[in-house]
Amino acid sequence: MNAETLLQSWLQGRAVVEPDQTLRLAPRAVPGLAEKFRRAYRWIAGQALHAPYRDLEFGPPVVLGGSEGKVAVHRETSYASFILLPLLTLMTSRRLLIIGGPGRGKTTIATLMGLLAGSSLDEIRHAIQHGHPQLTIADLLGSPLPSELIQARETTAIRVAWRRWISMRVKIIDEYNRIPTKTQSALLSLMAEGYAEMYEQIVHCGNSAWFLTANDDAGGGTFPVIEALKDRIDVVVRCTPFHAPGLDALVERIAASRSPEEFVPADLVFSDVELEAADREIRAVPVPAEVRDVLGFLLGQLDFCRRASDRLDYQNKDTLHLAGRRVGHVCNEDCPLDKHVNLCTQTENGVSARAYQALIHLAKALAYFRGQPEVGIDDVRCLLPWVLHEKLQPNVLSAFFQKLENQVYLTDRVSWLHQLFARSLEQRAGYQPARAEVLKLVKEAGATRDTPPPAELRKRLERVRRALESLLRKNELNGPVHADLVLLKGLHDRYQEQLDTLAGAPR
Repeated sequence: MNAETLLQSWLQGRAVVEPDQTLRLAPRAVPGLAEKFRRAYRWIAGQALHAPYRDLEFGPPVVLGGSEGKVAVHRETSYASFILLPLLTLMTSRRLLIIGGPGRGKTTIATLMGLLAGSSLDEIRHAIQHGHPQLTIADLLGSPLPSELIQARETTAIRVAWRRWISMRVKIIDEYNRIPTKTQSALLSLMAEGYAEMYEQIVHCGNSAWFLTANDDAGGGTFPVIEALKDRIDVVVRCTPFHAPGLDALVERIAASRSPEEFVPADLVFSDVELEAADREIRAVPVPAEVRDVLGFLLGQLDFCRRASDRLDYQNKDTLHLAGRRVGHVCNEDCPLDKHVNLCTQTENGVSARAYQALIHLAKALAYFRGQPEVGIDDVRCLLPWVLHEKLQPNVLSAFFQKLENQVYLTDRVSWLHQLFARSLEQRAGYQPARAEVLKLVKEAGATRDTPPPAELRKRLERVRRALESLLRKNELNGPVHADLVLLKGLHDRYQEQLDTLAGAPR
């Protein structure tokens, strides 16, 4: 090693000198974590669970077949969502709902994630929380010992015997839609805020991955699931049906009298240090501007509703819902937009920022898992249907769904969301010439952080006004145009505020 290379290795080490001249050691890097996750995936897919198809596909498809049926194959490696999405959830410490009929492997895949996180099989089986109508908050979280209640003179002196599962890295809630509503609220606090409180005592659950199961994807169960708890679920995956090639593995398991959970290779188990290191590496994966723009273009269309208000700012589906109306009530012949082209007509609601944050995080994890240097459009395309599966509701009264060839999307939500994203990509490409001036103005605004002089601000204000006029005059008011109008209006307000500040006007 020459002197220059040696010096660079020192400069790139863990030691960092802070501005106050203190020395800080960065966390130790753990080599090969992405490859270890890939080996874990290959072991589960090859030895533990039979996944008959690989539905997370990358690259342009090659379509085979004719009018009676078509099959799309891909030249790049594909993955099974039923196996990869739980693994991405473990990597990102997020919350996954696994849906499917009894005996389809929901608890098995969740248990395998717990084993990969370093827990023993007995610990996991004892820690699984089984939803049932009599499940109380004490059953879920724990309770104080009777002697504590008798001896304590104030609540702060009562010690609570918290359930051990709360501190585990992987948490499994089986049949969560059978949990009583009051107990669901306690579960919500633990999932959303990361802690539980009882008798003024607090327990923190730490950084952990949650795996919830349900026997169907329509919310059916003993109790309806409260909306706030549904919203805290980041991603959904469906169990795969059993196919005949998996019979050989079943015969071997019967002969050996062993289940796949009993022989997880030791070299595939992750320590807490490794999982924390993987989380840091995943969060550092960049999301290019084009990918953010693609996602933002779709977001603007999902939330837009031209008939919700005559004011630009309030033309969204939240305005409708707050008034007790549905999209189907106003998305009719009174709206001039083409219901077969505009995506806004297909959805009953928009999506919260929490869902897009989960999508971005998981897309980073998918790119990391695939060994890609940055998030690509394919990463977003593959994950979007599973993140929005329970969050985006179709407008069943839309003219789009009345066409015979589109009615299948009402039963297969994943395919519906795939076509929604594909249509958005096509429309974005066609709309790019119309928004060229908008992108130019946005780039100009972000070119410098310093406030321009008053003369320059007045010129920019005039250019923004002309762009607003041009958009309104040359295009119909649909989702993409509305998003750009809101963007330009915000830019106008920003420049006007800066101009008023320089002039000394009261704010």
